[in-house]
Amino acid sequence: MSDASRFATISSRGAKWVLGLLLLLLATSFWFAVSKSSPKAQPISIVKSMQQAQTQEVGGDDLRLYKAIIDRMRAGENYYVVAVEEQRARGFPTQPFVTVRLPTLAFVLAHLGTLWGQLLEIAIALAALYVWYQKLAEHKMSRWRRWALIGLLAAGLSPVLNPKIIYMHEIWAGALIALSIGLYRPKVWLPSFLIAACALALRELVLPFVLLMAAFALLQRRWVETGAWVGLILAFLGYMFLHAHAVSGVVQPNDPSAPSWMLANGPAAALHFLWQSLPLSELPAALAFPMIVLGLFGWLCWRTETALFCLLLVLGYMLAFAMTGRPNNFYWGYLVSPFVLMGFIFLGPGLKDLQTAIRRGGAKA
Repeated sequence: MSDASRFATISSRGAKWVLGLLLLLLATSFWFAVSKSSPKAQPISIVKSMQQAQTQEVGGDDLRLYKAIIDRMRAGENYYVVAVEEQRARGFPTQPFVTVRLPTLAFVLAHLGTLWGQLLEIAIALAALYVWYQKLAEHKMSRWRRWALIGLLAAGLSPVLNPKIIYMHEIWAGALIALSIGLYRPKVWLPSFLIAACALALRELVLPFVLLMAAFALLQRRWVETGAWVGLILAFLGYMFLHAHAVSGVVQPNDPSAPSWMLANGPAAALHFLWQSLPLSELPAALAFPMIVLGLFGWLCWRTETALFCLLLVLGYMLAFAMTGRPNNFYWGYLVSPFVLMGFIFLGPGLKDLQTAIRRGGAKA
């Protein structure tokens, strides 16, 4: 039964070490939340943003830029000319080329329109909920845990309900990543692969997810699948080359360049990124940061390849957030925020097995 935890056979001494490390991480996350040296960017919650004026919404400047680009594309203008002109007019940098978003989402929304675009985004999120429920059923997880986990995943995907932030690439990409992982089966990996390709086409920051999928396939010696992931990576690099070439054709030498993203703000910044991308932004950081740690520990408790993958995925992005990104780049957290709260479901069995191991050791003594 999949409700059993990774710590079902752990020794008493090992259980004490694990609990001690968990308490240390919780205390450290609390210290990051209250420390004067931690980033001071204030969260803008999804709930509040739905009630705010256009000028105050999440990522408002960026979203107005994306909307203006799409509106001009609907009138028949070229994406790259429009994107660079709009960024230049609004004081946005246009160098290096990655400051100009990949055109994929703009083309989708320009052709579908905002209403159909949001319906598609919601459909992706609903599909992710469905495939995850089926995945958990295959793992023979108890029904109440399945529904609880789906509820937590729905909370993580809730930004798709906000029509004002439909232009935010990371929200689309995060929902597609959730759908891709939910669809994945070692023997039937093509649907997951295709969804991952769609996510990567939307945002280059999805590349670490694809690299991790390729690494897992390689370690399991699934050669055909590994070749497919490598092929996708090469195709993406070709897409990025064409994107860079198109951008270089319209930028001007005196256009402003973006300041460095390599700020190395540390773990506190990574926790901030996730905090501001979750409904946890309604809570004080002193509560939310330890909750993020508990969610990640929950993934460690579940002894499956899926759990290990999700844990490494979130930790990998957190490492990137700790090394790169400015406080106003918090929306990068949407790429993996749907997975954070899901880990709570596995905490119960894991903590119970740790407690049992400690008692077992005490009884022997």
